[in-house]
Amino acid sequence: MLHSSRKSAWRKGALLIVAVVLVLTMAACGGAKETEVATYKGGNVTDKEFNKYLDVFTVMQPAYAQVIEIPQFKEQLLQQYISYKILSGQASKEDVKKAETEVKEQMKQYKTALSQDAELKAAVDAKKLKDKDMENYLLMTSKLVAHMNAQVTEEEMKAEYEKNGVNYATVSVRHILVSTKTTDPTTQEEKEIRTDAEALARAKEVKDKLAAGGDWAALAKEYSDDPGSKDAGGLYADKKNGQWVEEFKQAAYKQEIGVIGEPVKTDFGYHVILVEKRDTPAFDKLTETDKEAVRGTVASEKMNKYMTDELPKQEIVIKLPKASDTPASDAPAGEETPATDAPATDAPATEAPATK
Repeated sequence: MLHSSRKSAWRKGALLIVAVVLVLTMAACGGAKETEVATYKGGNVTDKEFNKYLDVFTVMQPAYAQVIEIPQFKEQLLQQYISYKILSGQASKEDVKKAETEVKEQMKQYKTALSQDAELKAAVDAKKLKDKDMENYLLMTSKLVAHMNAQVTEEEMKAEYEKNGVNYATVSVRHILVSTKTTDPTTQEEKEIRTDAEALARAKEVKDKLAAGGDWAALAKEYSDDPGSKDAGGLYADKKNGQWVEEFKQAAYKQEIGVIGEPVKTDFGYHVILVEKRDTPAFDKLTETDKEAVRGTVASEKMNKYMTDELPKQEIVIKLPKASDTPASDAPAGEETPATDAPATDAPATEAPATK
């Protein structure tokens, strides 16, 4: 509950590579005449190409299927598509070879998922997607990832690690969450189950019981509203601290080890936290996997800078059909760009929302 993880195993695996990369170039098929939906300095995007991307995108991000035709949303996707198309084309031969190797493995996972995940297969069949469509998607995004990561220097990684060490610590924490609201699994509507004052009082009550020697396993089952940990004594073992929401992350990083802290408030409610273990090695002691996490964060920043500073120079002209009768109010509340839940370990991000 502290961080979202509802996608299938294959989608989560694939998104470790594509992260928030939202684009691909699809080989245009023969048949009906194609029309331009955008031009930019040195290239263009056709309707077939972009529609194929949208088909794959809705399979990868099914929550957005209902809003994909909203003009503002669709135009933003097209602009992002152009930017990644440009950047992935700048990948070196070495980066391309790396991407091709990664995609082979990803396609194995994808095909396995198709044979096991009926929901995924139904979505793929509905869009009439071929294996080659998904392979093109993964290859384009993987080339982009490899290219952006190659721009990151060791010095930049060290600076990021020293500045934001809170995100890279490995922590083992026990917590009990007392929520103020719950979400209906069918309608996804939220409803209040306690007032803020009631939740805080309940959190203090369970903290006092724990401090008096109460059993974490028993009290977590009785008090916790976190389905991800309540049956494990509230334990999250050896997790990267950067995945938590901000208030929880700061507590896990700063709270004294072995001491139950005062209730910590987040958007989820109140957390009673015990930090059991915390590892914050020096940069030169990091594993290669951990270094790649740092590299991915710096690559994300470089991508953000490109989107802000360089994309406007590409003389983009959008030619999407107007759909004035589609209300913008249909967009998901609070969402401006497609959300992702992947960590920035292997891929740059255009806009990485805090994971929960």
